[in-house]
Amino acid sequence: MARTTRAEPLVLDDVSGTADLVKAIVDGIAGGALADGDRLPSTRTLAAQVGLSRGTVVRAFDELAAAGFVVAAHGSGTRISAGASQAARAGARTRGGDDEVAAPAIEPRQGRSRRDLRPGIPDAELVDGRAWRRAVRTAAGRGLAGLNPWEEPSPGLRAELSGHLRRHRGLVAADPLLFDSSRSAIAALCAAFVADRPDACMTPFHVEDPGYRGALLMAREQGLDVRFQRADDDGFRVADLGDEPGVVFTTPAHQYPLGHRMSVERRVALVDWARRTGSLVIEDDYDGEFRYGVAPLPALATLPGAAEHVAYVGTSSKSLSPDLRVAWCVPPAALRRSVERWLAVHRRGPSSLPADALGEFLGSGAMNRHLARAARVYSDRRARLVTALHRECPGLPVTGVEAGLHLCVLLAGHDDEAVVDALDRDGWRTRSLSSQSSVHAISGLVLNYARLSARDAAEFAVSLRRTLHDL
Repeated sequence: MARTTRAEPLVLDDVSGTADLVKAIVDGIAGGALADGDRLPSTRTLAAQVGLSRGTVVRAFDELAAAGFVVAAHGSGTRISAGASQAARAGARTRGGDDEVAAPAIEPRQGRSRRDLRPGIPDAELVDGRAWRRAVRTAAGRGLAGLNPWEEPSPGLRAELSGHLRRHRGLVAADPLLFDSSRSAIAALCAAFVADRPDACMTPFHVEDPGYRGALLMAREQGLDVRFQRADDDGFRVADLGDEPGVVFTTPAHQYPLGHRMSVERRVALVDWARRTGSLVIEDDYDGEFRYGVAPLPALATLPGAAEHVAYVGTSSKSLSPDLRVAWCVPPAALRRSVERWLAVHRRGPSSLPADALGEFLGSGAMNRHLARAARVYSDRRARLVTALHRECPGLPVTGVEAGLHLCVLLAGHDDEAVVDALDRDGWRTRSLSSQSSVHAISGLVLNYARLSARDAAEFAVSLRRTLHDL
């Protein structure tokens, strides 16, 4: 015989709030007092029965409905859902959880150790916490737009970035596209360049060696023909690039990983080569905002004739923190539509909230203040590490000290991987220079000084001296 659908009074003991009421009803379902299809009393009737406000009962019913235990139908009240009994007996509960079970304490992320000198991480503690939290609150206060980030990517950040790039890097009237990482921007540019080429797999991709491995991976992912060019003190030797149109990836402000700055003559020659051959130059300005005691050199994209052949790529990962996952690209006009299509297909734009917060941080002037402060701190940490290295290891050449967040110690005659392993046993994380090479291997260490204290700099230099002596 079918159960009656008439709502019966519920027997509920000691119910004092929404959580208690929800738990009592779910326990009743699990114990068999309420079965699938039973109709519950109206919220007004139940509120009077248990001595709670009607709003409290409505919130309880909403929570039960959201968890699937009840279903409300117009004209027939609220009923126990089909399958609710089985779910309750199996231990399912509402998303509110059991109030009596304390939530586990969440420890804040600790990040890398201060003795981790691998490159790529700035000191996020230098960021003004109050200014950043204010920017996040302002961005979050606008609510959710209900859009995919690639459909309308943070107009506020794009506007602020345009002014920032004009003031700091000389890019006039830049209209940046937003990405979740510089790697995504590189992949999009490579795909856009070869989009209409029938022999895309034969398109050369010239990359510095040693160089940034991420660019190499993105080029191979797009099927380009990777060609390694030896990195020297002045940058690419244009004569080595040939006359075939292709893609050049370069880090002219602070060559990764050796740290050299591309000379003005090489910059002009590279742009002229791109114009003559119809090629694309990808300029990765990953940490070009930090310079120490040297005059700024113009971005490749600002040189005469560069606008149609140079794509500018930047990121917040070195200036603020990689937590944000916000990068930007100013592509040549002829490739812009193809890059936008790649973004729409691959959905590799940044999340809207951190992008909007970064826009607020830029617009408030907090970014300018941060960069000025960070440059002073990084310059001091760099100088102390260089001094310590010269004191403890006077015969070792040090490169890349004029800009960025890392330097290189050259270790000719030593196996740099063995040095890395020995330092690791001594508590120091470092990166070998040879691991950043594919053809033109150089022995050395790539050292990030962004988070290195004066005491740690001295201790590391002593540890390196002892390691080299022991090996």
